[in-house]
Amino acid sequence: MPEPPWREYRGRSRIACGGRCVMARNMAIFYLTLGLIIICSALFFAFDCRLLAASLSPAVPAAAAVQFVFVLCCLFRTTCSDPGIVPRGTPEEAAWIEEEIEPPKAEPHGAYRPQPRLKDVVIGGRVFKLKYCYTCKLWRPPRASHCSSCDNCVDRFDHHCPWVGNCVGRRNYRYFFMFLASLSVYCVYIMVFSIANIAILMGLAGFHVLLMCREVSTNEDIKGVFNKKRNPDCINPFDRGDGCANCCYVLFGPTQPSLLNVRPWRDDENNSDGEPYADGVGAGVISNTDGGEFDDQEDNGARELSSAEGLLSNGAGAGGGRRRGEPQYGSTETASVAQAEGESCAHV
Repeated sequence: MPEPPWREYRGRSRIACGGRCVMARNMAIFYLTLGLIIICSALFFAFDCRLLAASLSPAVPAAAAVQFVFVLCCLFRTTCSDPGIVPRGTPEEAAWIEEEIEPPKAEPHGAYRPQPRLKDVVIGGRVFKLKYCYTCKLWRPPRASHCSSCDNCVDRFDHHCPWVGNCVGRRNYRYFFMFLASLSVYCVYIMVFSIANIAILMGLAGFHVLLMCREVSTNEDIKGVFNKKRNPDCINPFDRGDGCANCCYVLFGPTQPSLLNVRPWRDDENNSDGEPYADGVGAGVISNTDGGEFDDQEDNGARELSSAEGLLSNGAGAGGGRRRGEPQYGSTETASVAQAEGESCAHV
């Protein structure tokens, strides 16, 4: 079974997908181009489009997505298309052409340099000179040239573009131009809306600078609490009379202590002997959960309560006692009252 025609290709271009894709061998700069487009677009969609969609319109990221897809389509179409490669001559064709052309002349010093072989053809009433390609073994068509990077003769050769990874010729020039035009529009689009995003952030920052200079919060500004246009006699008591002083106080002034105290605390760090308490001993831990721990003051109150009850029991033996309906003593203050009552009962 004969080999497919694309397998007999002898140039430097890379043939893929059964001959449907033709691209250059060196694709490093093409990958750089692709990476720059994808990374810049990803940053724009990740950071700018979220704010722009909320502040301006959801159509902003949608239009950017359409342009992004179109740019990539034009890029891949340019990269993977046959630019117009002229097939090389077969050995039989090369031998026949060599017979018609005069043999090359040797130079005096023995160096061999083929003379340019030209052939005149008339196209549209004008004479064009065709040049013979020694590499491809053919007469180049009008406007064709040999690409040294791809080692091919390309019809209507424009240039070899490493940014797209292919030659630009008759068959892919339109896609190359569409890629340049769409990429230019896409870059301007991203730049304009990035500047708009920066302007929105700068406007927000400037608004808060104005609030700091006036020593007013956003909530107070919206409600017009200290608005002299609405209330001419209203004076802001927090204003220090100078915008710079207000800004310095807000930015560099002392931080107010937190009023929310939910962390464990200790009444005193040392015991009566001047030695620090061990972990869990003498610590006044306050817990707001069910079944929490009592602190040392609570324990002292319980001991005083027991002593007060003992006094009451002694007083009851002497003819006194606690009257029915009196409250149970469960704290330090009530224990002291009970102790006083017990002493009075004892005297009785």
